[in-house]
Amino acid sequence: MKIKIWIDEAGRWPWIGPVVACALSFNPENMPEKSFLSRVNDSKKLTEKKREILYEELIQMSLGENPQVFFGVWIADNFIIDEINIKQANREAMRRALIEIKRKIDVENISTVMIDGNDNYEFEELKKQPIFIIGWDGKIVEIWAASIIAKVFRDKLIVTYSSLYPDMWLENHKWYGTKKHREYLTDKSKVTGIHRVSYKPIKATIEKKEKLLLHICCGPDATVPIMDLKKEYDVVCFWYDPNIQPKPEHDKRVEAFKKVCEIEWVEYIIWEYDVWNFFKKIQWLEHTPEKWDKCTACYDMRLERSALEARKLWIQYWTSTLNTSPHKDLDKMFNLWEKWSIQETIDPKTKESLQDKLEFFKIAFRKNKWFERSVEYTKKHDIYRQNYCGCIYSDTFPGGKQQFLDKLKENKK
Repeated sequence: MKIKIWIDEAGRWPWIGPVVACALSFNPENMPEKSFLSRVNDSKKLTEKKREILYEELIQMSLGENPQVFFGVWIADNFIIDEINIKQANREAMRRALIEIKRKIDVENISTVMIDGNDNYEFEELKKQPIFIIGWDGKIVEIWAASIIAKVFRDKLIVTYSSLYPDMWLENHKWYGTKKHREYLTDKSKVTGIHRVSYKPIKATIEKKEKLLLHICCGPDATVPIMDLKKEYDVVCFWYDPNIQPKPEHDKRVEAFKKVCEIEWVEYIIWEYDVWNFFKKIQWLEHTPEKWDKCTACYDMRLERSALEARKLWIQYWTSTLNTSPHKDLDKMFNLWEKWSIQETIDPKTKESLQDKLEFFKIAFRKNKWFERSVEYTKKHDIYRQNYCGCIYSDTFPGGKQQFLDKLKENKK
C-alpha cells in the first residue's frame, strides 16, 4: 500500500536554538483511532498541555513491530542556521528527517512527500520531488501531527537550555523576538551560544557601539572628530558654550553645529545659554592674557557640565573638540578632563551625587590633516566658519568690546 509522507517544521522564526523538522506518516495498515485523530489539531492552536499529551501519544504509537505512526525528526542548530541561512537550514532538517523515516518505510511504498509552504526544496533522496502547497497546515491531520512532534521536541530542548541560561526565562516563551527578548539584549555580553547571530537583532547587538559623549564648541571643529569617532562609537554630541557672545553669534554657531550633526546622522543635545554663569566663572580674570587663567576657567566650566551630562546619560566615554585648536594647551586640557572624570559631580537640579568614573579620550584632533579636512568639509556643505573664539575678551573679538559689555549689563538690569 502506498504511503504519503507529510513534513512540517518548528522554530523558523525564533532568535535562538535550532529549527526542527518532522517527517510523518500514518500506517495505512494500522491507522490511529478516530477518537485520537479528532483531538489532533495544528500545534499553534493547541494549549501547551494538550500538545504534550498528544506528543506522548504519538511517540507511543510509533513503537512496536506494527506501529500506527512513522516519523523522523532532525534539527539544524543555530550554528548551521548562521552558516547557510534559515531557509537552507530548514531544508537540511527536512532532508535528514526524510532519511530517518525512510529507514522505517520501504522506499518503494512512498508515493508522495507533501510539504506546506512554497520553499520548493529538492531532495536527492527522493525519486519524485515533494509537492508544496500553501495553507495545508490548516487542513491536514498528518501535518498537524508532524507539527506537534516538531514543536514539542523543540520546546523541550529549549527548556533544557533554560538551565544554562536561567535569567533568560526560556521555559516561558521559547524566545521568539518578543519585547522581553529585546529588553534582555542590552549588550553583546547577553548574546549566548544558542543565539542565531546572523539574525539582524542579534547581529545589531553584537555590533552595537559604545556611546561616547563629545562636547563640541563649533561646527567646523565638529566635522573631523564626529567623522572619525563614529566609526567605532555611538557618538552623542553635546553643545554647551555660553562663552560665545553676542547671542546672535552663538545661535549662528549652534545652527552650524546642528547642520554637521544632521549630515553625519548623530544624536545631539543643546544645553542652555547661561551666559551669566560664564561671567561668574571668569570673574576677576577678565583681563588676564589669552591661554591663561581666564581661558582655563572657561574650559573648566564647559567640561564640568559635559561630565555631568555624560554621567546623567550613563555614558562612560567622553571627550571634547576643545583640544582641536592649535591655540590651546593640550596638557592643560587633559588635566581638566582627568579632574572631571574622577571628581564627584553634583546634579544641580536633584542635588544627587554622581560619582561614576568616566573615561576621557586624550585625542589631539588637530593631527591627521584635521585643518585641511575640516576646511574641505565646511566648503562642501556650506558650514559657517567663525573668525574668533567667541569670548568678548579674546584678542580677536570684532567690534567695540566695552560698548558691548555696557549694553549687556544694561540688558541684565
